[in-house]
Amino acid sequence: MNIYVLLICTLILLLLSGNAFYVTFKKYEDDDDFTGGTTTLEFYELLLGFLEFIAKKLFPERFHIIIFKIFSFIFGLFMLGFTILLWVLFTPIK
Repeated sequence: MNIYVLLICTLILLLLSGNAFYVTFKKYEDDDDFTGGTTTLEFYELLLGFLEFIAKKLFPERFHIIIFKIFSFIFGLFMLGFTILLWVLFTPIK
């Protein structure tokens, strides 16, 4: 894989994982909405909206914010791990 493609993939994946960690550690407000918007990351917001929907439907009211933050943290770790895996697999060994 070309090093420039690897750098672009890394930048995109780190942006997504950084956003997931931001959502995890920011103070949750009642008017927060992750179901879509006018940003360029509509698919990502749709995914976070889906995770929030699952947390609201499967868990009691007092736990759904905590569960959503756990889901978001796990997603951020998954994207960070995927980034590391790309670098391990596609960097040239000399």
